[in-house]
Amino acid sequence: MRRELSVVKSYYQMFCIARAALLGAFGWGSSCVAFGLISYQAPMDATTWNVEQSPLECRIWQPVPGYGDAVFSKRSGEALEFFLESLQPAWRSGTANLFVAPPAWQSGLSTFSLGTVKSVTGKRPVTVGEGVALRFIRELEQGKVPTVQTSGELATRVGVSAVNFGGAYQSYQNCVGAMFPANYEQLKASVLHYASEQWKPDGKAQARLDLIAGYQKLDAGIRKIFVDGHSDTMGRLGHNWEVSRLRANAVREYLIAKGVPEEMIVMRYWGKSRPIDKRGNRKSSPANRRVVVQMVKA
Repeated sequence: MRRELSVVKSYYQMFCIARAALLGAFGWGSSCVAFGLISYQAPMDATTWNVEQSPLECRIWQPVPGYGDAVFSKRSGEALEFFLESLQPAWRSGTANLFVAPPAWQSGLSTFSLGTVKSVTGKRPVTVGEGVALRFIRELEQGKVPTVQTSGELATRVGVSAVNFGGAYQSYQNCVGAMFPANYEQLKASVLHYASEQWKPDGKAQARLDLIAGYQKLDAGIRKIFVDGHSDTMGRLGHNWEVSRLRANAVREYLIAKGVPEEMIVMRYWGKSRPIDKRGNRKSSPANRRVVVQMVKA
């Protein structure tokens, strides 16, 4: 009896999914329920793609009626990801099947699997990395329907329609091409190192400071930039204080020249009083000769 019920359930789910896809294609509906499987897909005449463009994040997403959003997002300095954002939080974790289905007008084509991922509780139950996200994009460009189906008694199937994708994706690509190369997490704490008796930032340090100055202009949440100069533990106390001051001040002046407001910068210098490497010999000196630059948000 259980086996017969399982077969009936399987066939009914296939029928329901196909029916939802066909009706959705003609704008007559977007979801169905089959033995606990709820299927969502935007109907053809109501499929839209939205694009959010900024130097720090590029996002393209499709509202899925009754479910929420299907989102491709790339943050500055990070890889592309795809995720589902649901109106109602998922209350049980499990697994999700990833596959690509043909559009309703090509129902004779086969569906193929892209594997499984974990699904989690909350309003973002499924997230996949760049590899699968790029595959989804390639399939959308060919008119296919990338699909995510969670498991369990209350399984959810979300299909992403390819209708109107091309123009929105072009805008998204333009955004990615102009994106800032790093984000706050990557830049919030930077350590610049120096040769003995040197205090001016070298080429590598200048490139890092350029990123910090550029990011500060894009993120209105930055309130302070702390610049802390340090020396190694060798030599006279007074001399080390002065070297650490010169290092911190050179960084401060460089940031100001790059457009960082002077009042945003808090400059401090510590001489040899705060070493990272506390061995107190010449081998410890390169790590201790440094300026630490920290961006702080409100």
